[in-house]
Amino acid sequence: MAHSVTSAEVAAMMTDLAVSARHAPEAYLAAARKTLLRLLSRPELLDPSRLVGQGEGLSRNLLFGTETISVWAMVWAPGTVTPVHDHHCSCCFGLLRGSLRETWYRPISATHAVATLDTVRQPGFVACMMPSGPNLHRIANDGPEAAVSIHVYGYDHRAQTSSIHRTYEIAAG
Repeated sequence: MAHSVTSAEVAAMMTDLAVSARHAPEAYLAAARKTLLRLLSRPELLDPSRLVGQGEGLSRNLLFGTETISVWAMVWAPGTVTPVHDHHCSCCFGLLRGSLRETWYRPISATHAVATLDTVRQPGFVACMMPSGPNLHRIANDGPEAAVSIHVYGYDHRAQTSSIHRTYEIAAG
């Protein structure tokens, strides 16, 4: 019984978030941040089966999707590393469990970038950005345990397979 109430609560949050995606970028990012903080503080709202990895690497589990947003639970197996990339859409994420290293980059050409900032994100961390770019980063799970993050992207998962716009090679710098 509690599960159906929880599902309805999450569905209402996601529907409100999808509506906010049609507003000014600042209002949308604030709504995405608020939604992520609420989910991170109440993980029991999330379907536990969507927070489990499907083997090695990165598992993407769709939680909600419309024509304006897609919300994913990402499960990062130990050792998982994304390429250096930017996004074609808004990108917000919050860390639910584990730790993730986020490294920011500055492009030096259309194909190469150099690191500018490196930090370890802990549970409860939330970041939001618009594709005003360049917003280049790479995320890695350096820890011994799986990490789980929740991502809100401003794209229709049925029309595009990923939020990634372009990837870059790392240049010495």
